[in-house]
Amino acid sequence: MKRETIAYERILYYMGNDTLMHFAFRVKVEPCVKKSDIKQALLKAQHKHPLAGVRVVMIKDKNQFIRQFITTENVPEIPLQELDGNKTDWKTVIAEELCRYFDIFKGPMIRVFLIQGKINSDIIVVFHHAICDGLSAVVFLHDMLLFLADKNKPVNPYPEAPVFTNLIKKDILEIIKKKKLPEWVKNRDNAEQKPIKKETFPKPVYVIHNWSFDEDKTKKVISLAKANSVSVHGILGAILLKSFAYEFGQKEGFKRVLQSPISFKPFLVDEAKNYFGLFNGIITAEIDCSPKRTISEIASDINKKLKGQLEKYDPLIGYYFFNTHMLEGVKDPESLFSKRQGMPMDYDFSFSNLGVIQMQKKYGKYEVENVYGPIFSAIRNERVIGLTTHQGRMFFTCIYDKNGFDHTIGSRIIKRVLDSFQDIIK
Repeated sequence: MKRETIAYERILYYMGNDTLMHFAFRVKVEPCVKKSDIKQALLKAQHKHPLAGVRVVMIKDKNQFIRQFITTENVPEIPLQELDGNKTDWKTVIAEELCRYFDIFKGPMIRVFLIQGKINSDIIVVFHHAICDGLSAVVFLHDMLLFLADKNKPVNPYPEAPVFTNLIKKDILEIIKKKKLPEWVKNRDNAEQKPIKKETFPKPVYVIHNWSFDEDKTKKVISLAKANSVSVHGILGAILLKSFAYEFGQKEGFKRVLQSPISFKPFLVDEAKNYFGLFNGIITAEIDCSPKRTISEIASDINKKLKGQLEKYDPLIGYYFFNTHMLEGVKDPESLFSKRQGMPMDYDFSFSNLGVIQMQKKYGKYEVENVYGPIFSAIRNERVIGLTTHQGRMFFTCIYDKNGFDHTIGSRIIKRVLDSFQDIIK
């Protein structure tokens, strides 16, 4: 397989060489998994999904345009390392691996660690964000576990690496094409391009918090959302945002900002639900979190602002135009990218809520005890909260670099979040 990258992929590959653009999952299974067995399962999953086994190739064409391709040719197997659970733990491994760059010209852009305990194994999978998003990573993990459970399961590989702009439902695509081009497209060629001083960041020292809700607490959160006619994402976002407002509101103001990665898969053709690739965008909402406002009021605001953007296809439209127009006539995209100002970290946290993930409780003889992720490589003082809901239980993580965000403050906020959960779901 060989195809040209789209602008979204290309800029993430570029950014991933300068900053950290990775994320990880931790899947705990019982009984222990043999290294040889997971190795074979990974080989099959890599073979099934082209993007799980690609490398980057740069080619200058006859018109002197530098073009970027991804290919599965001459790509090694996904690296797998077995570790002793008595000598390390999953948080330490993830914190270290999120700081280690991928060689995009060698590939693949996935690496796996098997931490062995006495009766169970932690499977740690680290992904480059240019090849996939969090929900697609779950597709890969699910297939990996299916192959682990059944060594005779046929692979049925996909022939091509999917591109989300080619998968948009026809009726939605017609709506997008009728929209006016954004101003940046009209002004791009006239914009003054000045070299900018690149930010330099010390190697992060990541702190990872994790907590979970059992089935009873999860049901209570869902019931609370229904009772207030809001989404679970709205309720959880409100509790998190109000806790940040309590910490920073007096000095910085009580208008706080939530960033939410969202999946484009609901806007794509049905078969895309099983594809492994890059299908996500980002939306934000500024919310009044002043002390007098209740969790339900804040949740309602979050719901309205995020839902309003999605109903108008705002994020999808932006990403579609970016991919169709950003690199038009550009001979050296990496040079163009180097002159773009970095995105400001102007939000309290990014809340990557995957919802109910399509992973089974049991895969053959293996039982999945928990699934934590996506755990992103937080940069520029970012705080990233990940959530999966698996088999009726919620699994949360929060990651930040303590070089830029005080660990004492981080721990205090997490404690306040957990106390707030207890108060509202009694």
